[in-house]
Amino acid sequence: MQTNLKVFVLDSTDPSYQIIKFVGEFDKAGHADVRDDLNSKVRAFDKRFLVFDFTELKFINSEGIGYLMEVHAHLLKQDKKLVIIGVNDHVKDVFETIGINEIVSIYDSLEDFLKK
Repeated sequence: MQTNLKVFVLDSTDPSYQIIKFVGEFDKAGHADVRDDLNSKVRAFDKRFLVFDFTELKFINSEGIGYLMEVHAHLLKQDKKLVIIGVNDHVKDVFETIGINEIVSIYDSLEDFLKK
């Protein structure tokens, strides 16, 4: 069976942020494919900003959005912040419709985030 979603931790020498890249579809099946691995990456995160790179994410549904809110809440308790970069038009529309962009910082690119 083909995996719907893959996640990769990208190398970063910057002490303030870590990037996790998402490739595929963040739906119920995709989340099930990566849940344990993703949870361990989030628990091990020890920098200020956790950057979710969605440049290769094709789709997200309520399952994925619910997980984003869990990660956001978990990080806030530790005085850390979730940032999302590189959303496509479909994901951007979903985020704007339900107001995620008012809760989580979203940037077009890593460069835009770093300029903040």
